[in-house]
Amino acid sequence: MLNRFFGKNFHDYFHLFGLSLLAVGLPFSKIPLSIGTIFLFANILLEANFKDYHVRAKSNRLFLLIAIYWFLHVLALIWTSDFAYAVNDLRAKLPLIVVPMVLTFKPIQSTKQLNILLGLFLTTLFVTSILNFASYQNWFVTKIHDDIRSLSLFGSHIRYAILIAIGAGIITHYLMSLKSTKKWLLLPFLIWLIYYTYFSQIISGVLALVVVLLTCVVYLAYKKSRKLGLITILLSSAVIFSPLLLFIPLNQEKQVTNTQILPKYTAQGNPYIHNSDFSTYIDGKPPLLFVCEKELRTEWKKISDIPYDSLDTKGQVISYTLLRYMASLNLRKDSIGFQKLSEKDITNIENGIATIKETKSGLYARLEGIKFQYYHSGNPNGHSLLQRLEYWKTGIKIIKQNWLIGVGTGDVQYAFNKQYSVDNSELITKNRLRAHNSYLTSWISFGVLGIFFFILMLWNYLKYHWKKCNYLPLMFIMVAASTFLLEDTLETQTGVTFFAFFYSLFISEFPKSKA
Repeated sequence: MLNRFFGKNFHDYFHLFGLSLLAVGLPFSKIPLSIGTIFLFANILLEANFKDYHVRAKSNRLFLLIAIYWFLHVLALIWTSDFAYAVNDLRAKLPLIVVPMVLTFKPIQSTKQLNILLGLFLTTLFVTSILNFASYQNWFVTKIHDDIRSLSLFGSHIRYAILIAIGAGIITHYLMSLKSTKKWLLLPFLIWLIYYTYFSQIISGVLALVVVLLTCVVYLAYKKSRKLGLITILLSSAVIFSPLLLFIPLNQEKQVTNTQILPKYTAQGNPYIHNSDFSTYIDGKPPLLFVCEKELRTEWKKISDIPYDSLDTKGQVISYTLLRYMASLNLRKDSIGFQKLSEKDITNIENGIATIKETKSGLYARLEGIKFQYYHSGNPNGHSLLQRLEYWKTGIKIIKQNWLIGVGTGDVQYAFNKQYSVDNSELITKNRLRAHNSYLTSWISFGVLGIFFFILMLWNYLKYHWKKCNYLPLMFIMVAASTFLLEDTLETQTGVTFFAFFYSLFISEFPKSKA
């Protein structure tokens, strides 16, 4: 229609512009995501080539599967009770149907267009990651960062970490496919994204990056020979699951302490308590030796506004966090030992950091924190691993009660809240969230059909591009499928658009021309 006024290729340019807004918006802001989605849909309607749209849609299995999955959201309105929430959920998930539909009706026309979109995405990702890092290091603004999650300035730190991994995967694609030696100029950018993932401490991001790198290795091996590819898959699986060995209890040598020969009084003449039987050991040493809570309480009151018997920012009893932290520094838990703590140590304790190892930068600190959560599971509040375990346990209970048709589009949070109350969950109100697992959420929402079509959609996408030996879509779907285990990616507009955009880029074959 508009071609008559603006020229023959107007709709093509409009189409590319809308996709460019999505590529730029993913690492940056929800605003260009919304505008880009509207542009794409409006362009399709104005072009009005409905006969071709119909032919392309009915012959595209990958589109039909994601369309069915989205339609389940509409169908499940029939048995939802919170209709207002359900409608809002549908609005947020419109990109899940609009973007695949647009790119099925009007596929990308050439490799050049694809390169433009991926280039815009990588450029925005690189710029925003530099801004995030610089802000966190206080290079251009002074700000107190109490948590590594404040590293992400433009949205969810978890979604951003996954985008970083996707960016690394795109760079590996160009390193493998480009012929020019100039491709090695991309290597520093890849190294930067890997370092950023390490620094950010986001486990979902680390998992995504590992999946990207292993997909690259498997892809190269499979291109050599099918047998080598299958062997590499087995070895890669071992690499992915090997970190679980970190959580297997080892027979750590514990110091045997005869408390009878230990000093019984502090320098101030107050009695010590020595408890060597406590199950929590720090570096093989019992943390509850040389404890004088009377002196600790007095000293703590002098320097902190948080009461000694209150909770730290992670919801843990702050007096116990203090004891563990001092034990990790090999300090006696009395006034003299307390006075050796720095201002930074006090801030760490207030923020729920239990050992000095957790203060180290990068992934090591994150793994130490997770290991401690795993071994000493108690109150889950403030602990990402323990909270997720609580979410999954609660989600499975909901599935058992609603396994056939689910609870409906708008009732997922209501179902969780109800189950938390029934179970008298220790989770405080603000932490009583949904499943944090896209597979569980699909089953909880839509029942057997939900989980069936969700897995079928992912499997068919993987199988199709595996046969075509297409690295980029394989890398994307492997990242999505793995991170779905830890995240409700499809429960936010940013997550939905991320999945819809990359899923749709390769939903149709396009000419491999340079034009």
